[in-house]
Amino acid sequence: MFDSATRRELYEFTRGTEKFYYTSGDAEVELNDVVYEQITISRSEIKNSSDLEKDPLEITFARDSKFAQDCLRSALEENVYVKVIKFQHGQQSILWQGRVVSVKPSGASIVLKSETNFTKLGRAGARLKFQRTCCHDLYGNGCRLNKADWGVQTTIKSVTANAIELRDLSFDDNYFRLGMLQSAFGVSVGIESSAGNTVNIIRRLDSLADQITSDADLLAYQTAVLELDQTIATRDALDENDPNYEQDFADAQALVDQKQEAFNIASESVFFVVAYPGCMKSLTACDRFNNTDNHLGFAYMPEDNPSTTRNA
Repeated sequence: MFDSATRRELYEFTRGTEKFYYTSGDAEVELNDVVYEQITISRSEIKNSSDLEKDPLEITFARDSKFAQDCLRSALEENVYVKVIKFQHGQQSILWQGRVVSVKPSGASIVLKSETNFTKLGRAGARLKFQRTCCHDLYGNGCRLNKADWGVQTTIKSVTANAIELRDLSFDDNYFRLGMLQSAFGVSVGIESSAGNTVNIIRRLDSLADQITSDADLLAYQTAVLELDQTIATRDALDENDPNYEQDFADAQALVDQKQEAFNIASESVFFVVAYPGCMKSLTACDRFNNTDNHLGFAYMPEDNPSTTRNA
């Protein structure tokens, strides 16, 4: 237990119905049945001035933070609110509170820029723009596509810098362009282009090299899955009215346990990743997802010459 005189800074983020609790200290903090996870997080100086527009707070996460990555991918389509709390001598006091207004990667970090709750009182409300391309974020609330329905699970065959060779992709070239590749450990990176079984990611992700699955390991895994399914089916097909049912079931269960153990061992050498297709946000691209009803772009806005339009 840390000394109560030690000052701890706690961070509470709220996104929709979800809450995330972090601390910048050297150990997690449990307070009122809430555990503040110890992570690498820091902030800029808190300033007090009469010019609210000049009082933002920048909160910096390590690039591998799942929460910060989620904010970066979602482009803040859903409001994210933040509280910075001082905890000392058993007392809590709010140092700063507001909402996140922008997210950007910066070297090995992801920076969340936030504004106070009072800043929005002095500015015009956010408005959608008239533009040719759709203003919704792919898989976001406005887009309404279920991300899980479009993910393609596969394995990595080789990694060469930013070029990732996957297996068994049968899609048109650039089907995954502007999409994302999610690693076996949940870290996502954007896809710049794709052709055949190869996707080119926007930045190098060294951890992918440790998630390569060899052909031999994949075959062993597939064999283990098949054998496990067969032994389970054999066990479940036993006749309960057979006088030898109990012994037969015990023998079958022992074989299932054996195949389950073989499956568990084979699974340790196989790393599944998920590739998600991207969207150019044109009407044609939305049609590929059968999602034109939710397209919020104006594909046929006139050019400088009002009699000319551009195809979507």
